[in-house]
Amino acid sequence: MFVPSILTPDYTWPAPPLTTVQRTTPPVPTVPGATSRWLWGKAHGFLYHFSKCYCYMFGVYFDPHIIQLPFGLILKWTDRTSLEEVIAMQMVREAGIPVPGVLSCGEHLNPHLNGRVSILMTRLPGFPLPNSSDPLEVDDEGPWLEELKTCVHTMRGWEPPSQDTICSPIGTALRSSRVPDHIMGPFKDHRSFYQHLFDPASQHGFKSIDEYNETLAIARKLQRPSYLVKFTHGDFKAHSILIDDDGHLTGFLDWESGGWYPEYWEFTTAMRFGKDSWWYQVAMWMGGYKYIEELHSDKALNRLTVDSYIAF
Repeated sequence: MFVPSILTPDYTWPAPPLTTVQRTTPPVPTVPGATSRWLWGKAHGFLYHFSKCYCYMFGVYFDPHIIQLPFGLILKWTDRTSLEEVIAMQMVREAGIPVPGVLSCGEHLNPHLNGRVSILMTRLPGFPLPNSSDPLEVDDEGPWLEELKTCVHTMRGWEPPSQDTICSPIGTALRSSRVPDHIMGPFKDHRSFYQHLFDPASQHGFKSIDEYNETLAIARKLQRPSYLVKFTHGDFKAHSILIDDDGHLTGFLDWESGGWYPEYWEFTTAMRFGKDSWWYQVAMWMGGYKYIEELHSDKALNRLTVDSYIAF
């Protein structure tokens, strides 16, 4: 009871006020230099070991990937964190969307603990949304629903570097759980993007060649239209959303897959599993209803290629 609240693992910084979300494309931040990343990596290594004692002192679980620290800070250090995630977070926060503030980015030349990149960031208030099988009652939801829709649609209005290129915010590879090794690109055009997605297609798991060919034909419908490129979260799930006790949006988390994708990717990624679940309905309401045909094709593509990445 004598410990200042700012030193406890429950302390959070206030979420950025969601008053006006910037509709113009925010500038791409400068990537921290190699020396800076290396020095911060050393400091983050010290914070990792410090957190073990800190968590023990406060009787909380030590998570080696989401590392608890005093002063309302956490250290995210996994095999999925990257420089691209840092830049995506900074862009989105600059636009006024409630994203943790990045304090530093560390790089580890010998990533024997977790991964090569670690991110020191602020801890935001609120609790993650749970998914369920309940029906979505829009009128009964809190203000977070409209607030999140505003954030998503505002990002989708940003001007991409090119309508041909599919890439991270800094023009490099994208991270996605939907491909082998979970890394893909960058792609100079849509043709090379789809070639990469379809290359792992296999007849394994299909009862007949006719069933395989029918599924392939459904999946290939994705290649026909000319889709616009939109700024995309890339892993739009309920657990990435924080809301407070008053039902307001306080956090939009996990930007490791953020970047420039075809316009349907945000919604079909969110709706591929859990048909008619509560979150499926949320994504439908926010705009997913426009991409039902793409969702069918996306699911077909998943059947064709899932064996190539499911083990990773």
